[in-house]
Amino acid sequence: MQPLHGIRVLDLSRVLAGPYCTMVLGDLGADVIKVESPEGDETRGWGPPFASGESAYYLCVNRNKRSIVLDFKTEAGRAILHELVKRSDVLVENFRPGTLARFALDFDSVAAVNPNLIYCSITGFGQTGPLRDKPGYDFMIQAMGGLMSITGEPEGEPMKVGVAVADLFAGQNAVIAILAALQARAQTGKGQHLDVSLFDSQVAMLANVASNFLTSGNLPKRYGNAHANIVPYQSFQASDAWFVVAVGNDKQFEKLCQVIGKGELAQDPRFAANVGRVENRDELLALLKLVFLTRASDEWLSMLETAGIPCGPINTLDKVFSLPQVEAREMLIHMGHPEIEDLRLVGSPLKFSDTPVDYKLPPPRLGEHAEEILKELLA
Repeated sequence: MQPLHGIRVLDLSRVLAGPYCTMVLGDLGADVIKVESPEGDETRGWGPPFASGESAYYLCVNRNKRSIVLDFKTEAGRAILHELVKRSDVLVENFRPGTLARFALDFDSVAAVNPNLIYCSITGFGQTGPLRDKPGYDFMIQAMGGLMSITGEPEGEPMKVGVAVADLFAGQNAVIAILAALQARAQTGKGQHLDVSLFDSQVAMLANVASNFLTSGNLPKRYGNAHANIVPYQSFQASDAWFVVAVGNDKQFEKLCQVIGKGELAQDPRFAANVGRVENRDELLALLKLVFLTRASDEWLSMLETAGIPCGPINTLDKVFSLPQVEAREMLIHMGHPEIEDLRLVGSPLKFSDTPVDYKLPPPRLGEHAEEILKELLA
């Protein structure tokens, strides 16, 4: 039995944060009913690339769900939706605050008919505050939430991360909140409203960089691939390719110096301790960069790994998904699909000894399960 067996999730969300959240719940065994408008989730058209008419974007976050099409604007659509609300444990939505009240689908309305329901709202800026009505997209959240200001080369333009991390942070936080609310309901018998925002999630993920600012009052700089608090902890160019070195303590730095034939650097008072290496990073990095240019990346990686120094290549995705580690950890899965011959998806990172995740349903076609869902309501 899976952890969330017997839990029904009504998924009114679309695009990324909400669908990612509900996919994780589905992976954990919940029965997820994806409610779509007649036009469908916008991401169905976010391509290329497409596989048999479905966008790769849509496919990445919609497995383990059943799809039904309902038009909120019609009385019949609302009636079916209200019946689904009565029979659900969790509702996930990512409309702008106040939108669902027009259809009697806001928290207060649904709590009146199903007080056990856990109602999770995912929005750009939350249900309160001066920005509550502002639309929230990952790119603008990365900008407004501070992430872009600390990402990129020191003298270059501020950069976003290559994946929509603000959306994914919020989706993960929604999963955490829902699991906690289910535990609370088991003790109190009551559901509750969960208010998760992309903005809050992004600010919370500033972690040590935010703490550095709050402690010192100094605005953080952009360090490119380097680290604000640890040196050397960045990418270096070998004679043929880039690779990364992540020296986390003074003992590792001493080993690094021995490997590169510069043992004296570990005894230099400027570099012996991490504090000094941070203060004198420019001088140290100038020396290290010259040394690393003298050998190929594979040579350096072999030597560094033998010495126990954290390091690694900078892999493109073709190399990532051909790694034996990816296969061993089942991070590339193959799912059956009625129209896609070989549907390859990223696997779940959640590993359980007794209640593993299961990949039962491929991402559904629009309205694919309407008939069976309606039959269940009549049963």
